[in-house]
Amino acid sequence: MVASPCILPKIVPPRPASDAISRERLIGRLQAASDRKLVLLTGGAGFGKTTLMAQWRQRLDRAGARVAWLTLAMQDGALPTFRGILAGALGHAGLAIEAGEGGGEALIASLLEVLARTPADVYLMIDDFHHVQDPATLALVQALIDAILPGLHLVIASRTVPALRLGRLRAMEEFVEIDGAELTFDFDETAAFLTARAGVPANAEVARQVHEITEGWPVGVRLAGRTRDAACDSPGDVPARMGAGDNGNLEAYLSEEVIDELPACLLDFMLHVSVLRSFQADLAAFVTSRDDAATLIDEILGRHVFLRRVDRRDDQAWYRFHPMFAAYLDKRRGRAGIDPKPLHRRAALWFVQQGRFADAMRSAALCDDLELATQLVDGGLPPAHSLAHLGVVARWTESVGGHRMAAHPRLLRMGAWAAALTARMDLAERWLTRLETTADADGLAEDPVELRHRLLLRAVLATHGDDEPAAQAALRGLESIPAPSLPGGLEDIELAVRLHWLSAQGHHLAARCLYSAPAARATRTGRGELALVAAAAAANVAMREGNALEAERIGATALRRARTIHGSGALCATLCAGVVAQAWFELDRLDEAYAALAACRMRLRGASAELKVGAARVFGRIQALREPPQDALAYFTRAEAHFRATGMDRGVVAMVAEQQRLVLSYGDRRHAQALQAVLDGYAARHPGDCIHDVEIGAAAALSRARLALAQDAPQEALSALETLRRFAAARGCERLQAVADLLQARALEALGRSAQAQGCAQSAVATCYRLGLHRTLIEEGAGLHPMLVRAAAHGGAALVEHVRARLGEAGSAPALAVAAVPTLASLPQAPAAPVRTIAATPGLTRREQEVLALLEQSMSNKRIALTLNISVQTVKWNLKKIFVKLQVTSRYEAIVAARKLATCEQ
Repeated sequence: MVASPCILPKIVPPRPASDAISRERLIGRLQAASDRKLVLLTGGAGFGKTTLMAQWRQRLDRAGARVAWLTLAMQDGALPTFRGILAGALGHAGLAIEAGEGGGEALIASLLEVLARTPADVYLMIDDFHHVQDPATLALVQALIDAILPGLHLVIASRTVPALRLGRLRAMEEFVEIDGAELTFDFDETAAFLTARAGVPANAEVARQVHEITEGWPVGVRLAGRTRDAACDSPGDVPARMGAGDNGNLEAYLSEEVIDELPACLLDFMLHVSVLRSFQADLAAFVTSRDDAATLIDEILGRHVFLRRVDRRDDQAWYRFHPMFAAYLDKRRGRAGIDPKPLHRRAALWFVQQGRFADAMRSAALCDDLELATQLVDGGLPPAHSLAHLGVVARWTESVGGHRMAAHPRLLRMGAWAAALTARMDLAERWLTRLETTADADGLAEDPVELRHRLLLRAVLATHGDDEPAAQAALRGLESIPAPSLPGGLEDIELAVRLHWLSAQGHHLAARCLYSAPAARATRTGRGELALVAAAAAANVAMREGNALEAERIGATALRRARTIHGSGALCATLCAGVVAQAWFELDRLDEAYAALAACRMRLRGASAELKVGAARVFGRIQALREPPQDALAYFTRAEAHFRATGMDRGVVAMVAEQQRLVLSYGDRRHAQALQAVLDGYAARHPGDCIHDVEIGAAAALSRARLALAQDAPQEALSALETLRRFAAARGCERLQAVADLLQARALEALGRSAQAQGCAQSAVATCYRLGLHRTLIEEGAGLHPMLVRAAAHGGAALVEHVRARLGEAGSAPALAVAAVPTLASLPQAPAAPVRTIAATPGLTRREQEVLALLEQSMSNKRIALTLNISVQTVKWNLKKIFVKLQVTSRYEAIVAARKLATCEQ
């Protein structure tokens, strides 16, 4: 049967775009459901329903199935038109039937007769089924579903759930549905798409931010990839550039594909209610003055118009619009001349009635009502539960200006807190200084509550600025005045600051006791952001002490709660992730550490200097394990410049020390000597005995010991290590004590003092085992394998197995002063030609080529890990990147693809 030219475009399956990625995760689900009677794909515009269905059609074609395809338009829903297109599609698939007249009985009978003669399964794929509203057409499709037609499977893609009776199919497990939540890209798919579009591996941080902004909406990711090279962008400006870079395409798409199909009353409701970050039916009704708000919300949900459910602790159903769609509605509202301020004021009044003071404060800020905002501050702000609104408050107070704010001292205080807790420290300092002046003029200088607020703000600002004397002075001031209860959970902030400085002084036991005291029980069990900020501080106490196991226990629990309750972008989640990533790194869980830091690194502005330096150090070290040393060296150089620009000398020293550690790993002693001169210069400029001066001196001494060992000067290394040991003992840092033990063992062995070296090795092994310091043992124990195994033997078989698991088989660890990256020449070789071919694969990093070379030798992940002296998790992480870059799904396919690429290059 030859299809009519007018319906041919409707029955020819579309070809997936050249840069489309294979949705293996979803195709696997569809393949598993290939024997079901009905498969339903539902989701809004741009969620990839058509692409997924087209990709599955190709798989079914290759498997020998018959596939008939229909793409419907708005005018195709009437029964006569639909029946003709259906007959044409079946004929195009080799199933010639007569469309007939009247109802669908004749068509079904004809189809049954054809199917009886067709040995292969038949799949009827109908795209854009939401255009079908005609009851007669729906009845025809229902009849196809209900008919006992062996081998017939319906696959329907629709923006709305069709008005079909699906209960019986569900009960009989003959029905599978994939909705918009499943259709969105996961992070790996977002990164794979950006990589495919750019032709080079996507920058991980850019991919992470694109994924967060688009929330995996496939068309949103496509628009992001269209406007920039995803592999080369600077991560920090991605949000702003996504907001401005492709507005024309995004607005045109949403206008044509979404807005033009909406009733005017529904669009008007959306423009008004979208001023709210999130809403439920009662709030929407109050703000928009519409009694039918609940019905309109249900209609938006039914149309899949970018409305998401929000988890809240109450029993109400809360919703929010997709951020890219909300931004589009903001612009459209402005063009429509709708003033958002009255809407925000109504929202503030509703939130006040409900006792939701944090939400009320945000709405009051957005409607620019100082009197209402001041009343809310007096009602108890900032809130302990959520800090999400504080960024708005900080920006609003800045726009209000000091002159107007001066008449509202409590609003000044709120502005200072909002700025401090959103890392706008210059603004916080401005408001706090003005607040101190205003308090004297208004007679509030001696008010205990106001005084505690100001002192605690001073302590927070000093902690962020790494100013130990100012922080200690503020904390002593807090101890000298009465202790009234502070509103909004600021006791949690005070606890976090005290934990930080107790730990910095080496008083880890006192810090642990303070956090575990009965008075802190509400903080330990709290679900609010500030309580979880204190939990991050407690985890950091353990990390400073060197106890990775304890830091992971406290921090991972707090991180899960923070992400579940407040979201991954919340301050508490960011701080928890920054600490836990360091613990995971020490525990050799590199994938988890990297993912946590990639998600939060750009938001660590509000963290303490200690946390920022630790996160930067760990991120760079992971880069050094995954990429060529030059890449990690460039990262540490950029981080050094950042800390230098912010005046954080100990951050500069830490990054220079990491650079020296890297250049020593590939034998560049001359540059290492130059870097040591920089470190010694900083140590000379910080001769004092305050916490950070001593820390800078210790960092310089550790680097001096590494350099001395590389220069075969073990006696000089021992002298430098004495400085490190004094600092580690005074600050109670067992990780640094273990590092000193391992380096001292190396120096003593070089001097022929084997018994003493063995004693240091025993101490180091026991400490690393007890505290979970796996990476410390791996990095500092390289080249000491026999000695460390003998040392472990004193602790029994479990300790020996632990050391062997960390360092690999005897003799495989490189004997360098720092963890070295094996070269291809040092690896066990398979037959020469295949290894050279695989190793020449373009587009792969050196580490990925090494993994692939060993993969070709049929090595297991564990054996590859032992050979390369890396963790099994690192092998898996590299394999995942290899699969993405080569667009394959298995180890064998990766080898075949790599050989082809390498051959083409030659």
